[in-house]
Amino acid sequence: MSINNLAGIVGHSGRCATAFRFAFRNSASLVLRLLFALTFLPRAGFAQGPDKAGYRWIDSDTVGGPAFNWIDITSTGNLLPLGDDDNQGPFWLGFSLPFYATTRESVFVCSNGWVSFNSTSHQFHHYPIPASREPNNLLAPLWVDLDPSQGGAIYYFADTLSDKFVVSWIGVPIHNTNDSCTFQVVIENSGDILFQYLKVPTGLDSCSVGIENESGTIGLEYFFDGSPLENRPHDSLAVRFYRLKYDVSPLALIKPAISSLVGDSIKPLIIIGNLGTQPATFPITVQINPGYEEGITLAGLNPLQDTVLQFPTWVPQEDSYSIKIFTGLVGDQFPDNDTIYGYTIGSYEGELSYDDGAPDTWFFKLGSPNYDWGGAVKFSLPYDQFQLLEVSIFLSDTQYLAKVCVCPDSNGLPQISNPYFQADSVRGASSNWRVLKTKTVISGERDLWLVAFWPRRATGPKIGEDRSLPIDRRSLFGSPQVGWVAYSDGDLMMRLRITGKIGIKEMQSVTPPIVQIQPNVCRGWLVIKVLGGKGELAGKIRDVTGRVIRQFRLKGCPLKTQWVWDGCDDWGELVRTGAYFIELDGSKPVKVLLIR
Repeated sequence: MSINNLAGIVGHSGRCATAFRFAFRNSASLVLRLLFALTFLPRAGFAQGPDKAGYRWIDSDTVGGPAFNWIDITSTGNLLPLGDDDNQGPFWLGFSLPFYATTRESVFVCSNGWVSFNSTSHQFHHYPIPASREPNNLLAPLWVDLDPSQGGAIYYFADTLSDKFVVSWIGVPIHNTNDSCTFQVVIENSGDILFQYLKVPTGLDSCSVGIENESGTIGLEYFFDGSPLENRPHDSLAVRFYRLKYDVSPLALIKPAISSLVGDSIKPLIIIGNLGTQPATFPITVQINPGYEEGITLAGLNPLQDTVLQFPTWVPQEDSYSIKIFTGLVGDQFPDNDTIYGYTIGSYEGELSYDDGAPDTWFFKLGSPNYDWGGAVKFSLPYDQFQLLEVSIFLSDTQYLAKVCVCPDSNGLPQISNPYFQADSVRGASSNWRVLKTKTVISGERDLWLVAFWPRRATGPKIGEDRSLPIDRRSLFGSPQVGWVAYSDGDLMMRLRITGKIGIKEMQSVTPPIVQIQPNVCRGWLVIKVLGGKGELAGKIRDVTGRVIRQFRLKGCPLKTQWVWDGCDDWGELVRTGAYFIELDGSKPVKVLLIR
């Protein structure tokens, strides 16, 4: 059972003091959309990725990055007579290159600053990376509208002695400007790709830099249209794209959450990923301080896959707890991401849920003219006496549910005839979560059912269904007249909020961090969550130039408040992938890299 969906802020150890949080989805395996929250530190040690195929980049502006070492092929290479918007090839590499899911032996060269392993396009208009539009199977060191018919030259050279293939654009003008560019792509037999920039115009923003797979569905973007500003191509810059054989990491802490019900039996849930290209067997340890330490050895996790691990039961008290999760793969090539941190606070009030907050699909059965069809979710409580505060159901539209009730358990099924709480004709909410408030005190029950019935002959509303792992298998579908059946394809998005302290206003004895950043359950959206705030707090979001692109105010409360940023400001300005800084009433700025 999760309280408030996801755990507290999670931080990686290492020289970047990097904090990672993730919004996650299920496909063949779990596919992660990552949101990296980084503390406000210098660029030292920063490298980006991996993408879904394991590619990362690191540049010469980064400590430990590649050294700029221009390879002059003007006297040894082959001159390509490319005109404006031209593409020629194929040209043989001289070796077999592993690239994404295939092996490549030749390339096509386009005048507009990119090469492809199969595309004959001459596309001059640059796109974000990845994009399904042509060209795909792409290496784009500087995708911009270049015009070699106006000057400069383009060369390629298959260096069989060092197993490298080099393409260089030398002094090629940008179309309809007085600017020209000198840069190159170096393809290495190892599978690494190196972009080098000898001379590019100062402040060049209108271009794309990155790599992309054959379908344009997976890729790694280094720079696009001015973002991120610190990645703008400049003279004497080198950018390496590479993969690691051995790299595993704890990716996210699912349970315990930020708030844990005192006395609840919680089995910690961790997402573990193999970010390398080889299978991995390694130990994972979870420490919840004080007093809890458990380890599991995970055998044969496949490359570029992730899985959910469940650890033995932990029972919180009314206290605060620090959480540490770490892996121990022998030969791990990137130990900076081997450890993540979190925290949880034992509380007598919390929200009981089994979903991750975002619907993967919708659950609905056409209304019968003769029976009352409904969906139900079973909740297990840690208290003999508690107060029911809220009933929440995620609905697709504003149509009515015939009734919503909270009722006791009878031999594993809902006892509809004797509900503790019932609301009739419940209209859905335009904001999706329909919240019903109550102050119902319940005694002597450890298992409760939340049941939502559709009207007979209903055509809606649909209930959100979370199919992301893990699936708790506590949902039913059925009818009191016909019977109930287990629904194991997903978790219905239905929740209860309770407090285990009756008649006592709970006081928080621990002050958590002022600013916490985590992904919204809508995935990919940013949530700023403030615990312990009172009154109103003013905040700003700045881009990397220091320009304020959004101001906001948070109305505080003793327990929590949150503000959601969907990547667009009030004036419709699309905020692209890049680095931003968040300030909250003079607090230390927090750097956020937004992945859209």
